[in-house]
Amino acid sequence: MVQDGMKFVLRIRNVQGSEEGFYKIKVKYYNEEVGSTAMVTVKENLRVSRTFQDVKASAGQEVILKCEVNREDVTAEWKKDDKLLTEGRNVVMEQRGKEFILKIKHAQKSDTGFYTCLVKSGSEEVKISAEVAVEEFDKEWRILNFSLQTRNKLEAELTQFRPKLEPLRILLYGPVGSGKSSFINSIDVLFKGQMATGALADSAEAGYSFTKKYKTHRIEVKGRSEVLPFVFNDVMGLEDKKQDNKPEGVAPEDIISALKGHIPENYMFRPSAPLTEEQKSYNSDPSPTDKVHCLVCVLPADKITFMTDDVFSKMKQIRETASDMGIPQVAMMTRVDVECPVAKSDLRKIYYSMKIKEKVSEMPASDRSMKYCELRAYIMFVCDMYTDAGVQQQTGGPNELHLPCEELPRGD
Repeated sequence: MVQDGMKFVLRIRNVQGSEEGFYKIKVKYYNEEVGSTAMVTVKENLRVSRTFQDVKASAGQEVILKCEVNREDVTAEWKKDDKLLTEGRNVVMEQRGKEFILKIKHAQKSDTGFYTCLVKSGSEEVKISAEVAVEEFDKEWRILNFSLQTRNKLEAELTQFRPKLEPLRILLYGPVGSGKSSFINSIDVLFKGQMATGALADSAEAGYSFTKKYKTHRIEVKGRSEVLPFVFNDVMGLEDKKQDNKPEGVAPEDIISALKGHIPENYMFRPSAPLTEEQKSYNSDPSPTDKVHCLVCVLPADKITFMTDDVFSKMKQIRETASDMGIPQVAMMTRVDVECPVAKSDLRKIYYSMKIKEKVSEMPASDRSMKYCELRAYIMFVCDMYTDAGVQQQTGGPNELHLPCEELPRGD
């Protein structure tokens, strides 16, 4: 306590909560007396009363981070890797008085990171941080029993299959480098039992389509003088327009003409001039076997994110036409081994992979014309992976190809 002339000062150093209360001063001068009263409220320094710890979660699990401070006159913001987080379909933020909660409903690999809750009150602030690590699925998110026995059973069913209409025509389409020709070669290898290059395949990194002509590929069966009762047709890949607005890749009109059987064998694709009824090569009276009986959309896992709206628009136009014609459709994801190290290291782990699960979910969101479709993943085998040792080591069977697929929903 200090008196400086007519000034009286009370100083409380390092104030504590116990010193909170009413303080009164009385000043006397002879027989006179005056006083003053004041309330001293001791406000605690902002501090963390409950923190959260590092979290390890399996993909698909819910992750919850909770922390609490000692006061309620506070606000908070959440950051991931020093970038501000916002609420979304998968991320929920709550404040319950002094408690702050962050929920990640279905954790994915992309949710892995360093999370911070920054709590503020006036000029004071405290922060709580922890790492969230999302690991691969601890069990398969899709069960696939594709043993050597299953493979032999399917192979026998396909070779013995005798449809009323023969051959059935399967048309593959998709963006450049998606692996359409390589897939046909894979089927050829499976039934021939040796390497084959019936459909010339370009490198996915080339950036342009190697397929220039409309060609029918028949699949021979090893040890027999017969072919399978279905054929494959490959087309030039779909591409985005160039900067000068010049069309590139196959014209959607040509694929639609192929669906209807109007495209002749060895027809040369011309991006800027699709086939018309006036041209001599136009098949105006197609037979039932000239028409397409199944349409397969081939999508590269490592390029779906980078596909443009122009390519998706062309795919939608083709898909909707096929739906109107009643043609069954299948979507197939290729190059999963390129996109996902888990699939590359062990083919049997493909359905443990978060990366592939995310890609499967990503495609319907990218192409709104697909209301919902669980794309099936396919490993694109090349070169030495066709050898018994190369494939058997990872899959448990010689030359065992991974060929699951799913039918697309029909249009509106």
